[in-house]
Amino acid sequence: MSRTYVETSTYLLEEIDEMIQEGFYHDRTEAVNEALTMLIKQYKISKLHAKDMRYASDRKPKGRRSSGEEGANS
Repeated sequence: MSRTYVETSTYLLEEIDEMIQEGFYHDRTEAVNEALTMLIKQYKISKLHAKDMRYASDRKPKGRRSSGEEGANS
């Protein structure tokens, strides 16, 4: 496993330590790894969503006007 050094706020460390004391995580490493895993999953989901939205907008018919625009230029 790789190691890295991360600076964070006292508040975040206290919150992590509280979760450790409550038994939610074994140690800070486990808590940080879980948080990073969730962050990466969320990032990948948002990338897929953006790709899906681009695909959907590319599939819309081009050149069609809504019914309110039909008489505007007549």
